[in-house]
Amino acid sequence: MSIRDGTPAFGSFIVEHASISTVRIAASTGADFLIFDGEHGPMDLVSMRNAVAASTMLKVDAFVRVPSVESELLPQSLDAGARGIVIPNVQSAEEARRAIERAKFPPAGQRGAAFGSAQDGYTAGDIAAKVSQANRRTMILCMIESPTGAAEADQIASIEGIDGLWFGYIDFSIAAGIPGQIGHETVVAAAEQVAAACRRYGKRAGVMVTSAGELAHYVTHGFDLLAFGSDAFVMKQGFSTGFELCRSGFANVHQQR
Repeated sequence: MSIRDGTPAFGSFIVEHASISTVRIAASTGADFLIFDGEHGPMDLVSMRNAVAASTMLKVDAFVRVPSVESELLPQSLDAGARGIVIPNVQSAEEARRAIERAKFPPAGQRGAAFGSAQDGYTAGDIAAKVSQANRRTMILCMIESPTGAAEADQIASIEGIDGLWFGYIDFSIAAGIPGQIGHETVVAAAEQVAAACRRYGKRAGVMVTSAGELAHYVTHGFDLLAFGSDAFVMKQGFSTGFELCRSGFANVHQQR
């Protein structure tokens, strides 16, 4: 399944450990997509390329969150074969158009060519066809992480070449002066604004969730591109559950003696 086909898709952010093993584990559990975090994580270029290659082989859509729209990680991620890019804290239609310029080949953008590489499976072929295919394949998700961005969500979503909006509610809450209050009416209204813009223009609406309650809340508002936490979050949850099981199980056995 590809997330471009419009069906609900589920994945996670990979922040701490972009590796072949992480991708294989996520793929074995049914991940539709992974977002490798070049904004907050320690990922280097080689790790990114290996993780993207593994994702491609295992039919998991690989996205890279770049530090900024001007980062060199943007074209490097696409040259490595990433399905798309995630641009943080987009606050204007101009920023969104700049992402298209950097991610798409002419005439849609100004991306430089590196064919016969990882992005096209090291194959030969007609350059015009490769350009057209790459432009159709490459997806751009714009993160809405501020009141300014939320106010511009409709304009950003309306742009041809922008495939979806991703609501970053923690950063939004901080920018709005209500840090961490993700249930605050201002945050809820912004989420609705983002989802409405995506519905209006037929774009994907993405968000991270960490509980069944959060999932229900955002799905109700129309979000259908859902990341379950991050690799660190999932690992911590697994350790916590496992250690609690061991402690309680150990105690129960001793009580029965």
